[in-house]
Amino acid sequence: MYIKKTALILISIIAVVISACSGKQDDRNTFKIGIVSNSNGKNDSYLNSVAMKGISKFANEENLKKDKNYKYIETTSTKRFEKKVTKMADSNYDLIIGLGNNLSNVVNSVAEKYKNIKFGVIDSNVDQPNVININFSEQDSSFLAGVIAAMKTKTNTIGFIGGDDNEIVNRYKYGFISGVKSVNKEIEVLTAYSNTFNDPKIGSRIANDFFNNNVDIIFPVTGLTSKGVFTTAKKIKQSNHREVWVIGVDRNEYKKGLPENVTLFSLVKKIDQAVYDLAKQTKLNEFHGGKTLIYGVNEEGIELIVADHNVEEPILQKVNEYKEKIRTGNLDVPSNEKEYLQFKEHLI
Repeated sequence: MYIKKTALILISIIAVVISACSGKQDDRNTFKIGIVSNSNGKNDSYLNSVAMKGISKFANEENLKKDKNYKYIETTSTKRFEKKVTKMADSNYDLIIGLGNNLSNVVNSVAEKYKNIKFGVIDSNVDQPNVININFSEQDSSFLAGVIAAMKTKTNTIGFIGGDDNEIVNRYKYGFISGVKSVNKEIEVLTAYSNTFNDPKIGSRIANDFFNNNVDIIFPVTGLTSKGVFTTAKKIKQSNHREVWVIGVDRNEYKKGLPENVTLFSLVKKIDQAVYDLAKQTKLNEFHGGKTLIYGVNEEGIELIVADHNVEEPILQKVNEYKEKIRTGNLDVPSNEKEYLQFKEHLI
């Protein structure tokens, strides 16, 4: 009788353990994330493909299945965006993430109606208690990029191309110019807007104009449009044997500059880490809406990746000096034209 009771107890314990484990598995596999992309598409060189890396990493860790547990959608139609986001909210997704500043109105509208659903937006701002905004201090990393460009240029003429005249692009722009001018205020920085993130031909045309005006380094914050900048730089270096450079943006674009080796370095925005962190926080019930998270120098939100010894050690040492000033708050980098003009007045 004693042996039978012991056996029954053991069986009961095993049953409880199995039940608990299967319950964990079910809970894990019911977690759902929706990713809503801007119109550039997940496979371009802008933020979408980088964001998907973060989601993929999280999905692999949590054993989430594509389309069942996490779904990616993109469209150029605002009405369709809202319809699809609403459908996700109706399906009780645990987290819905909007990528890009052109989704703020859509996310705001849906989040207001679905207070029980958690939302995140990248490179945008939505004032709702169930939304977390994730932004980056692009001006800080761009300042460091400007320092490198200023110390590397041989013509004292550098170019900046923005995909659009908006707040985010201008943080890159004025941070970059401030970095250049901090090294040598006599260096000329030519600027232009392509007004598109999807047209390499326009990127090529602007780059050609810049290179014809003595520019030897171009910083294009233009998404797919930058492909034309790289193509033009490679042709010039190949045919004229002239040293010209392009600064990569958002991902490591070293290979894009090969075989001519025109990628000076890349300024990589860690959107994948931000998206991963947001998903993790939500899964652990640590989501606190109504806040804006800033990924800057201290958070290693943007990383400078140098390859093939294109940037010499003395330049990197100077970059680290400026980086420390930014990190400690001794250097406040301009993020718009007004701040830049004030900053410029104090340059030696």
